[in-house]
Amino acid sequence: MGSIKGKFVRMLGCLIVFLVGLTAVPEAAAGYLNGVDVSSYQGNVNWTAVHGAGTTFAIAKATEGTGYLDRYLNANISGMKRNGIVPGAYHFGHPSIDPTAQANYFTNAVRSANGGNFSGLLQLVLDLEVSDGRSPSQVWSWTQTFVARVRAVTGRPCIIYTGYYFWRDNVGNPNNNLNCPLWLAAYVSNPTPYVPQAWGGVGWAFWQYTSSGRVNGISGNVDRDYFRNSGSYPNINALRFP
Repeated sequence: MGSIKGKFVRMLGCLIVFLVGLTAVPEAAAGYLNGVDVSSYQGNVNWTAVHGAGTTFAIAKATEGTGYLDRYLNANISGMKRNGIVPGAYHFGHPSIDPTAQANYFTNAVRSANGGNFSGLLQLVLDLEVSDGRSPSQVWSWTQTFVARVRAVTGRPCIIYTGYYFWRDNVGNPNNNLNCPLWLAAYVSNPTPYVPQAWGGVGWAFWQYTSSGRVNGISGNVDRDYFRNSGSYPNINALRFP
C-alpha cells in the first residue's frame, strides 16, 4: 500500500518475521473472505476477472497527504461496484501534515468518486505506516484528530491499517483503538501474536497477509487480504455505509 517510502518502512518492520521464515502465504481459515487492495501501481484493473477469481472485497488507494489523488480511484470504485465487489478506499496518512486538512481532502475525494455520498462503501481507511519523523505522542495525537474528523464527516470511525511494530514503536502502543476496526499488515502464517494491544479484545477485522499475491485481472503483484467474517466481525456488510 501507499508510497515507496511506506513500503520500505513496512518491510523493515517485518524484517524479524522474514528472518524466522514466516513469509509463506497462509491457509485461509474456513469462512474468511478474500480481498485485495490496489493503487496506481496496479494500473487498470479488470474487475470482472477479479470478481471471477473469488474476490469479495477490494480497497483502493484514494489520496495521500493533501496533494495526491490516485488517478484510478473513480474507475476502481465504479468497477468494484459494477461487479459486485464490496468497495473501500484508503488514505495514506502523513503525520507531518495537518490531520484535519488530510481528512477533508480524503473524504471529499471519496465522496466525489462514489457519486456524491459514501453509500455502499466500507468505512474509510486510514493507512498508518509512516511517522514522518514525528514522536509517538505526536503521531498518536495526529491519529486521534484524523479519525475524529472522518467520523464527523461520515458518521463512522475509520478502519485503521497498521502493523504491530509500527503501532508499538511509532504510535506509542496506546490501548485505545478509537472504535476503529483493525486492518492488520502481517506477512505471517498466524497473525494473532501481531495484533496490537489496542485490539486485543476484538482481534483483526482485515488481514493483509502478502504484498506479492497474484489475482486474475490484475497485472503483476498485488496485496492480498482476508476479512475475518467471524468473532467480533461476523458480517462485512456491518462495516459498510448504508
